[in-house]
Amino acid sequence: MQKWRPDLAYFVLSPLLIAAAGVLSYYTWETATRYEELGASSIAHSTLLLVEEKVDRIEQQIIAFDNAVFHAIDVNDPEGLRSRWLPFARRISPSVRAVLIMTEDLQVVDYVARASADDERSFLRVFRKHLLPEIKLSTLELERLHHLHTSQNGTSYLVSYKLTEVDGQRFLLAAHHDTGYLVREQFPQLFGSDEGRAQFNVVDDDNRRMFGESLSESGDYTVGVRFPTTLYRWRMQVAPKDAPLLEEQARQREFNKASLIALSVLVLLLGVAFLLYATMTERRLNALKSEFIANVSHELKTPLSVIRMFAEMLLTERVSSAEKQKQYLEMICRESERLGGLIENVLDFAALERGKQKFEPQDADLGAIVTRGVETVRHRLESTEVRLLVPPNVPRVVVDEDAILLALINLLDNAAKYGEGTPIDVSISLERRELMITVRDRGPGIPKEDARRVFDRFYRVPRHGQPVRGSGIGLSLVKHVAEAHGGRAFTNNASDGGAIVGFSVPLQRKSREAAKGLKDASEGVSS
Repeated sequence: MQKWRPDLAYFVLSPLLIAAAGVLSYYTWETATRYEELGASSIAHSTLLLVEEKVDRIEQQIIAFDNAVFHAIDVNDPEGLRSRWLPFARRISPSVRAVLIMTEDLQVVDYVARASADDERSFLRVFRKHLLPEIKLSTLELERLHHLHTSQNGTSYLVSYKLTEVDGQRFLLAAHHDTGYLVREQFPQLFGSDEGRAQFNVVDDDNRRMFGESLSESGDYTVGVRFPTTLYRWRMQVAPKDAPLLEEQARQREFNKASLIALSVLVLLLGVAFLLYATMTERRLNALKSEFIANVSHELKTPLSVIRMFAEMLLTERVSSAEKQKQYLEMICRESERLGGLIENVLDFAALERGKQKFEPQDADLGAIVTRGVETVRHRLESTEVRLLVPPNVPRVVVDEDAILLALINLLDNAAKYGEGTPIDVSISLERRELMITVRDRGPGIPKEDARRVFDRFYRVPRHGQPVRGSGIGLSLVKHVAEAHGGRAFTNNASDGGAIVGFSVPLQRKSREAAKGLKDASEGVSS
């Protein structure tokens, strides 16, 4: 049966989670957009009803003026127009400036205008030359009201006309409306009652404003309706009074909606990324732990094998020379110490992993601790020279002596491993408010790509491209000891070759005065 692999499940589920996030974002966006569209549609519908009502009122008013004028016309008594309409024109048809009666063959029967003689002649010329050609007499239905709305030389003309028949003869009745009067007088009266809740304007086919203010800032909330029969070259536009605010709020909602959805997707993607990262990190740690167990097993096996071999040789009395017996016993002792140190490292690391590592800090002489640590391992490193550079009068500090010894011994073992038999320098120096314990070898140094990982658990810097012996937990213990005492672990390459690895211990307030002369003293010892 195939073993269940959680990491495989993560990699399978991650695309599904991303796809689900995309689908959720899409439908969330669609739903929010639909609700916004419903709100905008409701506003647009109410605005449309308002503008249609205004357009209809203008249309009906113009048609009422037309009916009043044409009702006063009697083609059998053309001169009567001056008496029946002109005296009452301002009251019954204030927008009508002139009335014209023509025969079917376009002969003027009567022409009455509420204007100066020059204006009267000017309109008649425009009507004959430009407006009359647009009126198709042959297609007109009898008694049906029509309107002509056009522009000539920048002037807007509105002409109402109809074809009538009297005693078998047909006549064209036409009324000229003053569009300027409509703009000046009728439109303001029509919109005055709604200025508090809406904005209006009237534009022509080229979007030139004939009346009202610009509604460019109203955006999608502007509703326009063209006049259907009278001023059909013009379009009335209406927008809510707070349309700019609504437009700004709509843009803000779009931004907020997009931001929230993007943030939600980002959080989900970050969660998936973190899940993948955690999975890969766990896999890497598991692999490192497996390698660590294999390395520790090998490291334990080697000194045990040496101890057993020399012990058997001594037990079987195959070594007759007392000098050889002493040499074998020293070998057994060194390997026992190496084995004990390895076991102590593993136990300390296990306690650290469980969070049960406890320190017992006491007032101690750091110089004496370092000296004892160097002497402890010096006989194990017979082939390597260890030089101790400790200045006099090192201030006392509050530390756990066993933890400091453990960190120093690990530093010395690391230096011996990578120093390739070169001399090792152990020194104490003062930097600001810290005592620095450094161990320097004269090996090849630490590659740049490995400098940031030397204190990681289970990590071992390769030597000459090949893995080295060891468990990979020594320097991680050094870092833990340093940080537990309020200090830090550090590493660097010396300018003249070799690696410098160490850690710091902060000075207590009462020790700072005593440390004032330490820096000069340490420089004197180093020189």
